[in-house]
Amino acid sequence: MLIKIFGVFLLVILVLGLIFTTQNIYANPFFLNGYFTENGIEWCQENLPLYEILGDKFFEHHKHSLESRVCASLYQDFYWIYDGPDRVEKLIERSKHYSQLEILESHEESTTGIIDTTPAGNKDQTLLQGITENGDMIVQIISSSPRINESLEINLSFFDKNSRLISNVNYGIKITQLDQQILENSDIYSENGLTTLLTRPLNSEDPVSIFIIINGIGISENQEELIGPKGEIIMFTVVPEFGEMSIILLGIIITTAVCLSSKSKITLFREV
Repeated sequence: MLIKIFGVFLLVILVLGLIFTTQNIYANPFFLNGYFTENGIEWCQENLPLYEILGDKFFEHHKHSLESRVCASLYQDFYWIYDGPDRVEKLIERSKHYSQLEILESHEESTTGIIDTTPAGNKDQTLLQGITENGDMIVQIISSSPRINESLEINLSFFDKNSRLISNVNYGIKITQLDQQILENSDIYSENGLTTLLTRPLNSEDPVSIFIIINGIGISENQEELIGPKGEIIMFTVVPEFGEMSIILLGIIITTAVCLSSKSKITLFREV
């Protein structure tokens, strides 16, 4: 009897230890509960000069830690150069997104055995954002560039107007290139507001159109019980990177346009 009691007691201790370890696997003064603390953002700021000097060796210097990889993604984020009074809060929220990308990538690497040591949010990618009509939902995509014979990787995120991830999002997606369908799924559910999608290999490097159809928010299979925006379509266009010759040709075209008309006005748009 005493042996059984001792066995149960030991089992309880082991379970509690496992729970404690799991909850604190990334707990430190810089990182807690899946995202950076304010100290973590300060750590990124202090390490920016080192990152600019070392480049990819920055990650080796920090033993490819999660913190260093998230910092590298934040350096490329729109809110890193944002100068509003809530900059730190927004960067903390963005760190949650990049941390999730790292975790998702680690899960994929564990199944494929292919390890990619570059930050998940700092690859050859385009960051685009769209917003619903009432402004309550921000849809963000981080997409790789269209390349012939390569799949397009799309990291999709849903935020509220306070830049917090929205849970239980129901949506559909349609991706086309040169009027040809690349991917279509009308019934996707995102529990945590994050989804990674991979298309079939592309046939060209032409721009890709991505349509996101919002079906509502909630866990019910009955769409009538879902809340939030419904039926809204948000469109994105992902264009290939400019090669060296393309940049030269673009410069010639712009210069010619300026010379032909003194009234011409050239507006440069920056990606979000």
